[in-house]
Amino acid sequence: MRRWDYFAAILLISLVLNSLFTGGERRAPVAEAPRRPPPTVIAHPPAPQAPSPGLPLSRVEHKMKSRSTAGTAFAVDDVGTWLTARHVVDGCDRVGIIYDHKTKRAERMTLRAVHSNADVAVLSGRVPGNPRPVALAAALDGETEAFHVGYPKGRRAVLHSAYLGRWRLVGFGRFRNDEEVAVWGVISRFPEDLPGFAGISGGPVFSADGRVIGISVAGSDRRGRVIASLPRSFHQALDAAGGTPPQRPGDLRFTGADYRAVGERLLDGLRVARVFCKVTTTSKTGG
Repeated sequence: MRRWDYFAAILLISLVLNSLFTGGERRAPVAEAPRRPPPTVIAHPPAPQAPSPGLPLSRVEHKMKSRSTAGTAFAVDDVGTWLTARHVVDGCDRVGIIYDHKTKRAERMTLRAVHSNADVAVLSGRVPGNPRPVALAAALDGETEAFHVGYPKGRRAVLHSAYLGRWRLVGFGRFRNDEEVAVWGVISRFPEDLPGFAGISGGPVFSADGRVIGISVAGSDRRGRVIASLPRSFHQALDAAGGTPPQRPGDLRFTGADYRAVGERLLDGLRVARVFCKVTTTSKTGG
């Protein structure tokens, strides 16, 4: 009897030790720790926001970059946060804000966030002079006219436009986006001989009271149209980058008579600036 007690004790001790070292229950295989995400954050909308049904459809291809390009960006807070179009800064080896056009000096920027479903990006970096931020609208709310500021064709330019309606913009290629956008028809422009709109991408679209109601993301030179993202898209990207700046009223007033002067003050003060995308040709493929 004692012998059986001895063997039972040995068996019990073995079971306890086995439980301590291997666990008393079955476990799923331990997954490897995920790799650290890249510095750029993908901003996911809080809920799926499909474009409204029945909208006119426009498609745009985001091609691989084989050379350096430029676009427009604008300051949105006092700590070095800028907004631009994603296609302007996506695929670049370096990004910078040009703050001295005579010497072509630029301040290097960091790509902080891109929107997962809209052509919007957030940059971070200080520019000499610390340009004053512009005011951001919460939504596009019944505006019938707008004013676009930026560097189309590499030239300082300001456009006055009329609201045409909402479209669905689908981008494909280097990255994909499927978003509801606003379409604006250009009424007048400065300079008057401006041949096209390429390069104004990433620039702010202002309401008459000086609040940003969109970001220029595409256009049609032949039809005289500019397509712009909606405020909800750039607010979502800013939230992913660390938070939207506090709401404040616009400190500008645009009219059809003086929009050129107002736009030039924004450009002079670097509140709207030219953003440079440096591409090392040997590291890129595609056209």
